[in-house]
Parts: sequence; structure tokens; C-alpha cells
Amino acid sequence: MHKGKARLNLLVLVLLLALLVTSVANAAPKDGPVVELSVAQGEFDSSQDVLVTVKVSNPTKHTVRILKWFTPVDGVEEPLFAVTRDGEPVSYTGAIYKRPEVTGKDYVSLKSGESITSVVNLGDYYNLSASGQYEVFYSVASFELFNEKGNAFKFRDVLTSEKINFKSEGRTGKGKPTPPPPPPPGTTTFNACTTDQQSLLLSARTEASKYAANSESYLVNNNQGPRYTTWFGVYDPTRYSRVRNNFIAISDAMDNAGVTFDCKCKQPYYAYVYPNDPYKIYLCKVFWQAPLTGTDSKAGTLIHEMSHFDVVAGTDDVVYGQSGAMNLAISDPDAAITNADSHEYFAENNPFKN
Repeated sequence: MHKGKARLNLLVLVLLLALLVTSVANAAPKDGPVVELSVAQGEFDSSQDVLVTVKVSNPTKHTVRILKWFTPVDGVEEPLFAVTRDGEPVSYTGAIYKRPEVTGKDYVSLKSGESITSVVNLGDYYNLSASGQYEVFYSVASFELFNEKGNAFKFRDVLTSEKINFKSEGRTGKGKPTPPPPPPPGTTTFNACTTDQQSLLLSARTEASKYAANSESYLVNNNQGPRYTTWFGVYDPTRYSRVRNNFIAISDAMDNAGVTFDCKCKQPYYAYVYPNDPYKIYLCKVFWQAPLTGTDSKAGTLIHEMSHFDVVAGTDDVVYGQSGAMNLAISDPDAAITNADSHEYFAENNPFKN
């Protein structure tokens, strides 16, 4: 009798735990915004822009908030879509930004029944150079997608749409300006930078090289102390090898790549790059307010941006800020080793950790 009750209680406990795990893994607001995609036609020739209409609406009875840069309201500033051609993934060719930590002003609010509609030229941000059958759906995820408090960084909220399909002929990409010839290896060149800005950037590159060399040395010597675990999580040999190789590549690029700095950006961000266009780094307003070294510094920003290039480390922006990066290392170390800010904070090592 007692054994039967014990087995029943154990079964109930297992079922409750399973439900809890499922609810966390699939965590996304069931009473939240909805995204719909549409195209005006089913086929596009090479001369026609592939224009995707994005409608974000609030069907609920309360106001909802969405992190603005995960919408196309101010243009596409993140890889908002999952795109495939004939079943194969299509790469995002748009810019990737380093931003300050999220605040309430970074959200767009939709009252009950409200919607916002934007039109995105898909070829400006994704590689549509080959002909084929394309499938597209909206797909964004962030700890802070609906709330700057970040759900205590326990899981990432998601926002997706139904899929749309169309045929398209290949066309020349428009995702970034036509680049000039690359500068000679090891040199630093400038575009639209004042003399003072050039001096600051040369100093920042020097300090970034020191950061990268120190990080490489730490990892090559197989150190596994708090400095590593704080930013990349519990030790795992495969993850550790990935981070080590990333910093070997970052250090080499900082020392030897021909880097171009562009100072035209006026957006309230630190910097941005096009990952498939090494080694050009665009500096924005917040960069000039940052200290030369230390947390979220000029030198650290260069580490962050250099890590984004596909030929270097190919990092993403999973979270921003030290608190977000530390929580990511605990909750999802596989994501932490792909996060650009995690690499930056490891390199800056402020406050110091062994």
C-alpha cells in the first residue's frame, strides 16, 4: 500500500517536472504580439526587388512592448528572418551592431489592436545571389525581447511568423557599400575621421592588440580560472578550444590585418561591421564617449567588432552588457562562446580575474 502511494507520488513529481521543463524550453508569451509576412508575387526576376511586408500587431487586450531593434521599424539592424534557398540556409549580409545595455526607451509599444507595418527589401540584407525556391519566416529571440529585465536571463523569448515562399532569380547583393581595395596588411586607414579621432583609434587598436595577446596567452596556457568561467561558463574542452581559436584569430587580425575605420555613423551605438566585409569597422556616437580601456572601452569595442568578422571568429550578439553576458555563461555556455560581448569582457578583464 505504502509502496503504491510512493510510486504514484513519484510519477506525479516526474510529470510536474516534465511540464516545468517544457514550459521553460518553449517560453514565449502566448498572449503577445503577432508577426505576419507577405509578398506581392510568387516569382521575382533578377531586376525586381524582393519586397517583404512585415506586419507586427497586438491582438491582445493590453499594451505589449517589443525591443525595437528586433523589428524593422527603424530599418533592419538584426537578422530578423530565417531564409533558405532550396532547403539550404541563406546568409545574412547586413550590419551587426554593438549597443549599450537595453533600457526602456529601446522598446516600441503597441496598444491593444494596434499594428505597425514595414516593407523590407530582402536583397539588401540577405544573399539572394543564386536562383531558387526561397522560404522565409520571421525569427528573433532575446532575453530582453519584451522586457528590459530579461526574464532573469532564464530563457530567451521568441517571436516568429508563418513561412512565405517564392521563386527568385539571382541578383547582385545590396547589403553593404561596394568596398574600395583593401588596405595593405598591418596598416590602419581612415574614412571621414578627424585628426583627433584618428589618434584615438590608433591608440585603441594598440590597446586592443594588447588585450587580444593577453587573452590568447591565457587560453593557450590552458588556464581555466574565474576569468574563463565568468564569461564562457563551465569548462568543456570543445567550447574551450573554440574560444582559444577565436582569440588566436582576433589577435592575429589586430596585429596584422589592414583595418579601415569609418567615422560617419551618428547612431546611438558603439560600432558596427558587416561580417562578410573584413576589416572595416564603423564607429558610432557611444564609442567616442567610452574610455580607452576598461569595461565597454574603445579597445574592447574593437575586440568585439573584430570577433564578428566571418574570417575571424564569426560571433553574434546574443546579449549585451556584463550582467547579461555573465548570466549567459551560466544559463547557456554554448551561446556564450558565440557572443561578442563575452569575448570583449574576457579581453578587458575588468574587474580583474585570474
